[in-house]
Amino acid sequence: MIKIIIYFTLFSSFTLAYAQEESKIPSGGAHYSVHLGPGRELQINVQIWGRVMKPGMYSVPKTTDLIALMSFAGGPAEDANLGKIKIVRSNPEPEVIKLNLKKYMRTGKLDLIPVLKPGDTVIIPGNVFHTFSRLTSVIAQLAIVANVYYLFFMREK
Repeated sequence: MIKIIIYFTLFSSFTLAYAQEESKIPSGGAHYSVHLGPGRELQINVQIWGRVMKPGMYSVPKTTDLIALMSFAGGPAEDANLGKIKIVRSNPEPEVIKLNLKKYMRTGKLDLIPVLKPGDTVIIPGNVFHTFSRLTSVIAQLAIVANVYYLFFMREK
């Protein structure tokens, strides 16, 4: 019975470590969902993923730019890498737009900030500290599993 519990714990730990890998850029066409907002303003659906306070899908005014969407999402998290933002756009042709928001913060040039289009997905990755923190967490979990394995199987010998 103890061996089954150990195997289940090992399997769960490896599954958890695998599930924590960063997701890839999605494929497929944009889904247009256009409706009028409270002030009879045209609304579009966009998504924001990654290191923001409230990632998800947002229905925003048609004139919304990246900065406004990030504000709707509660702003960037502490460990957001603002130098490597991507906008995945599927219509009319698939396109990935790479942005360096740090450059905007240094210069204040508004032409660096794109206006979003229906179906856009904004991806804000984590910085090096975020990656290191996740790696450390996985290693700590594996060390616990190895220690339990040692205590139950190797110590008896």
